[in-house]
Amino acid sequence: MKYYACTLVCLIASFSWISTTKAAEWKPLIGKSLSEHWRTDGHWELHDDGVIHLPNQEYKHWRHYKNYLILKDILLNDFEIAFDWRVAENSGLYFHIPDLKNLEERKHKEVQLYENSKWNKPEFGDHTAGGIIPGHAPTKDVSNPSSAWNHMDIKCVGNHITVAINGTIVTEADLSEGKAGERSTYGGFAFQDHGHAVWLRNIKLKNLDNATQR
Repeated sequence: MKYYACTLVCLIASFSWISTTKAAEWKPLIGKSLSEHWRTDGHWELHDDGVIHLPNQEYKHWRHYKNYLILKDILLNDFEIAFDWRVAENSGLYFHIPDLKNLEERKHKEVQLYENSKWNKPEFGDHTAGGIIPGHAPTKDVSNPSSAWNHMDIKCVGNHITVAINGTIVTEADLSEGKAGERSTYGGFAFQDHGHAVWLRNIKLKNLDNATQR
């Protein structure tokens, strides 16, 4: 009886360790088809080289929510996400979307993907590359022009978030401060369709809070 009890305890401990380990592993988010991980009514395309591309659109605004590239079924508090990106001008990664079917609520937060050469104000704001919308502007400009790839790494644990572009932290913020503190702290992810061309590749996500994936 003691042997079986010990075996059961060991199995539970082993399963717990495996679950924790898997929760901290990178999950690739580009599969054999776009619909494997994403849903959209827009014009996003997955090319044979693993690049997701949104061609330039006639409209130039962010209100066509159904055209966003929405990550299916994953809702998190704490996470790390990394990807390579290029933009003709304007896009962004929405995170902490509480209801993936209702982006119009605008309870999410956003990390901005922007071609900084298009910025025409004297100081950078939260809408420049690596800025966190609402309210947290980047402190550095290290992004490449639109003809070259950039790499972004975003890590969010509790209210602390860091955004790195090409290996340099450009934004570090407390998400409980300012207008961002009025937004959701839990939810899903989506890339914005602002009507400008976007290229994405090597997207991967790490679950840092063991939140239920549903």
